[in-house]
Amino acid sequence: MAIVRTEAFLLKAFRFGETSMIYRLLTRDRGVVPVIARGARGPKSRLGAAVNAFRRLDITYYDKPGREIQTLSQAEVLADHRGIVSSLEKLEAAGRWFRFLRSILPDGAPAEPLYVLAVAALDRLERTPLSRLSRWETYHRAAAAALLGLAPRLDACMVCERALPDERPLGFSIQEGGTACATCSTAGIRPLTTAEYALLTLYHHPDWALVEELEGMDDVERRVQAVIHAFVAYHADLRPPPGSSSG
Repeated sequence: MAIVRTEAFLLKAFRFGETSMIYRLLTRDRGVVPVIARGARGPKSRLGAAVNAFRRLDITYYDKPGREIQTLSQAEVLADHRGIVSSLEKLEAAGRWFRFLRSILPDGAPAEPLYVLAVAALDRLERTPLSRLSRWETYHRAAAAALLGLAPRLDACMVCERALPDERPLGFSIQEGGTACATCSTAGIRPLTTAEYALLTLYHHPDWALVEELEGMDDVERRVQAVIHAFVAYHADLRPPPGSSSG
């Protein structure tokens, strides 16, 4: 049996027995780890007081090979993100973000890059104006998908490998995974305007500050956000492919 100390976020909590809790934790070093916190529902339990949604935690647990659920022994709060939990809109956005992470990352999968992204995402969420929460959510979903190798092909045509952009019209296909040049675009590939292509590329840039500094939302950005959400959902197997011919 090993003693493991790492950082973690709570993904989901279940009551167990009369006084205990089972937590699914997103840890920095070991990915998703289910743990049992014995007595966590007691009124004086330090574990129960510390482990709450959207808190960044310093945890210690006992890891026994072959055991499905490990035993949590200590948890301390590193960041409680009060700017999130005090806002209903941000609380809902953070909830969707962690449900998304939970859906794309199975137990035991290595997750340090996603954990680091989650830390950055919550820090940024505290500073994000309410009017731009959809921008925050879309950007970080795209970033998480990219870490899992699910980013769309944007620098070249997915069919003929022609470098993009060029001066001719472009297309984008969710199912096929990226952009197509004018020659390779078919009736089933969604037309992509120059403005949409530029914003789609920006949303997949690793520097959040570039997206954060954009001016207010417009129809072009809303369309690009819809494309990104549909792309990530399809390629992460979160829902069936779109039924329309828009791509």
